[in-house]
Amino acid sequence: MMGKEQVESILAKLALDLFSETDLKILRLTQLPIVSQKDVDSALVENGLTNPSSASFTIAYNFATIHPEISFPEEVKPLLAKVGIRCRDRHLKLLSHFSKINSALNERGVSFIVIKGGAMKSYRPEWTRWMSDVDILIPGDDFQEALDAVRGLGYIIGETHHSAGLRDPKTGQNVLDIHRFIPMGTGKEKLFNEILVKRAIILPFSSLTVKVPCPEDMVFISLVNFWKNVTYKTSERSVANLCFDLKFLRERESGLNWDIIRLNALTTESVETVYLASRLLEEVVPGFFPDGFLEEEADLEKVETILAQTLHTRNVLCPLQEEIGEFNIIKALKEGKPFFKYIFLRTKYFLLKRFPRLSF
Repeated sequence: MMGKEQVESILAKLALDLFSETDLKILRLTQLPIVSQKDVDSALVENGLTNPSSASFTIAYNFATIHPEISFPEEVKPLLAKVGIRCRDRHLKLLSHFSKINSALNERGVSFIVIKGGAMKSYRPEWTRWMSDVDILIPGDDFQEALDAVRGLGYIIGETHHSAGLRDPKTGQNVLDIHRFIPMGTGKEKLFNEILVKRAIILPFSSLTVKVPCPEDMVFISLVNFWKNVTYKTSERSVANLCFDLKFLRERESGLNWDIIRLNALTTESVETVYLASRLLEEVVPGFFPDGFLEEEADLEKVETILAQTLHTRNVLCPLQEEIGEFNIIKALKEGKPFFKYIFLRTKYFLLKRFPRLSF
């Protein structure tokens, strides 16, 4: 048993693993009602943006957009401008793909909800935001119908148990993910689909109109997806964008009904995951969540189990997977991977995934 204090200590270390000290300082400045140039200069004085990650630039760009009166160092300004150009260019390319896919789905009468970054773009169409792809959810029984609708459009389609990813055959880049449900690892995820549909709202997506989750459901999806990103060490930009997305959703005129988010977690049996995600974000940017959010509902033993699984995947399996590289043995050998080392690493990965205790 870890105990609550140890859980908090681990989350504090995870926050420092996700973001640099400079990133954290700038993120925390976004919570202040008034930000001065002196505050920003102080945040940049030690490390600046001399060796930035994609998360660092995303944070700096978002911050600069919120506070145009604040100045960043001269050598950084052109780089931030490039971030904006890349985001806008990516959005236009995705929009071209989405329009084509939207038409194909509409022709088949397939209803869907735009989720994640695409939904946030609908909430804030004027906001320049990086999107690696567009995510949509098919809430009913039309998932196969949706796949049939897009098969003739020329995309490379890769399926998992909960989604299908569409890749541009020319660039190899993901352009759209079609979800059956939001993965939470509980087996109760599909219960959320019907709830999502009932509360969905209609917003513009460029020249189109789409259904998107209501603000509370947006926050819930964001928290569940955030913990998945933390576990599998994916999408630096998404983790950075999340803080600004939540800030926007929380500060809308109507505010947030936290009881709806709490009920979503209870219905899908994802209380502990949402609790951990919210506690980790509190370590990053204090003050996002109501005091004691989900503390009474969360089972500490389950919290510790999920946290242990996340640490095992993040610190053991992910580095090993990176070392292995290609999991298709034929492709791996064609790439020149040493046969015996490859077999050893694949066997080690399989055993550690199946029997996590072997890594301790």
